[in-house]
Amino acid sequence: MLTTKTIAFGCPACGVQSSAPVTTIIDPSENPEAKSQLLAGQLNVVQCPNCGTRSTASTPLLYHDADNELLITFVPMQLDMDDKEADRVIGVLMNEITKSLEGKMIKGYIFQPGRALTMQGLIEQVLEADGVTPEMMSEQKERSRLVQTFLQTDPASYAALVTEHDDKLDMQFFQTMSLIAQRYMQEGRVELAEQVLTVQQQIAELSTVGKELIKQTEEQDAMVREVAEKLQQMGTRPTPADVVNLVRPYAEDDARLQAFVGLARPIFDYPFFQELTKVIEETPEVERAPLENLRNALAEYTQAVDQQAQMQMQAAANVLRQILQSPDPQAAIAANLQLIDDNFMTVLEMNIQEAEKQQDIAASAKLKSIRDTVMAALQQAMNPEMLLINDLLSAESEAAARQILTERGAQYGEQLLEMFDAISEVMSAQGQMQVVERLTLLRGMAQEVVAGS
Repeated sequence: MLTTKTIAFGCPACGVQSSAPVTTIIDPSENPEAKSQLLAGQLNVVQCPNCGTRSTASTPLLYHDADNELLITFVPMQLDMDDKEADRVIGVLMNEITKSLEGKMIKGYIFQPGRALTMQGLIEQVLEADGVTPEMMSEQKERSRLVQTFLQTDPASYAALVTEHDDKLDMQFFQTMSLIAQRYMQEGRVELAEQVLTVQQQIAELSTVGKELIKQTEEQDAMVREVAEKLQQMGTRPTPADVVNLVRPYAEDDARLQAFVGLARPIFDYPFFQELTKVIEETPEVERAPLENLRNALAEYTQAVDQQAQMQMQAAANVLRQILQSPDPQAAIAANLQLIDDNFMTVLEMNIQEAEKQQDIAASAKLKSIRDTVMAALQQAMNPEMLLINDLLSAESEAAARQILTERGAQYGEQLLEMFDAISEVMSAQGQMQVVERLTLLRGMAQEVVAGS
């Protein structure tokens, strides 16, 4: 099913005309990422090649969710289409839907599509179908308005504002702020992202829930560092018996067990569980319960990590499939650039290796062309500091990272350190503590280079 197309796009800031890839059909079963972009307000956001301004390209949309029997059409008013032209355009999109349903039973909702008059209306209909009530939507809007109130208020007034709204400054409020900062970061608006995160920290230090979150975060960070140190002390090649002895004292500590699995999933393999089972069998029956609970907990946590990894790989495979099926792969890559991550690159490399193994020269060539286009697009989308940090994170060793910094780091000065801080805050808000620790190490190295320049 063709879900993207390239349209002519005029920049609202500088007026320069260019072409832009846009999504026209959103089908969560085929492309869940497009639905995520829609709900986050990031669907069809394009960047002007002349001035860099990011704005939303207007295009007719068709939202199709077979699981919820939902079909919604949306034609932006700013396109100024009459009813006849709008029906024609939607008809073209409907043809794509019916093609994808060939051989399947077509249900009645297909012939009675709903209609959204605004993008917000489309989003609300999608959320309602997912069980999000109007009351819940209203609460989210109120949280967003409160965030904007803080962002527009003099910091000297934060204490009074927090006192006034303390009961509303809950976990969902802080998650909303983190999502806003993440969106700004993805858009390359680093200063705005830093502003949101700075305000978030100030609110947290003043509010009841915020203080508790800070305490929990500090405790979690300390725990993760402790677990990481114990893993490091085992060396690079621990035996299954070493791993059993490592985790055995934490049989009743679920938080640390989860941290062990999260930081070092590969060591909890089949030989480990064999060794743990052996230890259980050799333990007197009256003393086995804690060890059996330990085995069950670790099995559950490793399964959860594996399922999450599988879901991420499947999502990456869906993105690759969409690019391969597109008549304009370059446009499809540009439209999905925010979804291209390490998982996508892993799936792409696996497909290249499989094509070469099967001696499928055409498939191999197409996949390698996609890889080259993706790498070029990623480098073009990154600002210089972000590109350097990405290279540092990909470095094979600390020595290699230091060499990269020696050659390229001095030219960026304090801006590089600010970028490290901004990315670390976003990663910390997402709970990606391994990345945060790596960024902290690299920032220290970068600070030495900047100070010496």
